[in-house]
Amino acid sequence: MKEMKGMNIKTCPVCGNILDAEGLKVKDYSVSGEVFEICTCRHCTFSFTQPQPEPSAIGKYYQTEDYISHSDTKQGMVNRMYHLVRKKNTNDKLDLINRLAKKPASLLDVGCGTGYFLSVCRQKAWKTEGVEISDVARRMAEQRTGQAIYPSLDALTATGKQFDVITLWHVFEHLHDINASFLQLSQLLQPQGTLIFALPNLCCADALHYQEFWAAYDVPRHLSHFNPVSLRRLVEKHGMKIEQILPMKMDAYYISMLSEKLKNTAFWGLLKAVWYGWQSNCRAKKDGNYSSLIYIIKK
Repeated sequence: MKEMKGMNIKTCPVCGNILDAEGLKVKDYSVSGEVFEICTCRHCTFSFTQPQPEPSAIGKYYQTEDYISHSDTKQGMVNRMYHLVRKKNTNDKLDLINRLAKKPASLLDVGCGTGYFLSVCRQKAWKTEGVEISDVARRMAEQRTGQAIYPSLDALTATGKQFDVITLWHVFEHLHDINASFLQLSQLLQPQGTLIFALPNLCCADALHYQEFWAAYDVPRHLSHFNPVSLRRLVEKHGMKIEQILPMKMDAYYISMLSEKLKNTAFWGLLKAVWYGWQSNCRAKKDGNYSSLIYIIKK
């Protein structure tokens, strides 16, 4: 296995603590075969991938058909199941933003991928904008939605636009500079607006079970790894607050299936994934640590 060279984080971006701990070694199973570490700040429990590819070099780690949010591939059982579940998840997301905004208003979807969620929102009278850095996914999103998609947060922030709702569905963990990105998101958000993050939760039972095979580590594409404590600290650092935390219960099953795939388990891996996903959700009923969580954030 190859050790990867890149940027090393020496100071915690959440609390400013000096970082010196070694972490869990995790392999990039999707693209490079390189090995990274999941390191954790001893002070605030924020975790991060070490080392991190430079922004100019990160693109090559997304060049795989397995990265479904950029390709829309239906090859393989796991990807076919993803498409089956996506419609329900999208309807749930739409119900959530409708509930939070009271009526169709302005929406920004950051990391919109191929534009599936944006297109559904547009059909329901939302005024939408999207950001997607992948050229391939952005072109697909533009074809699907019939609108231009911004290539970066910088490009959109320069317009001075603001939004009632900003969503990042499993996107914030991909961003290099989380403090600068949070500031941009705050600038783009209306004073009474709502910021929504969906993030993997590394304190969930399936993460503890699968360890280095936990698919939601997804190194080095996932640069940051949050739990409710560390995210709350980051949010409050920027003068905002988490008003509500909601579970994404289906993620426990999906991530467990991907994790079993990484372990190269055969047919029985599917049954194991269902079992461990169910166990993870059962435990989360007691402590709130679901495999993925949705955070509702306000100024």
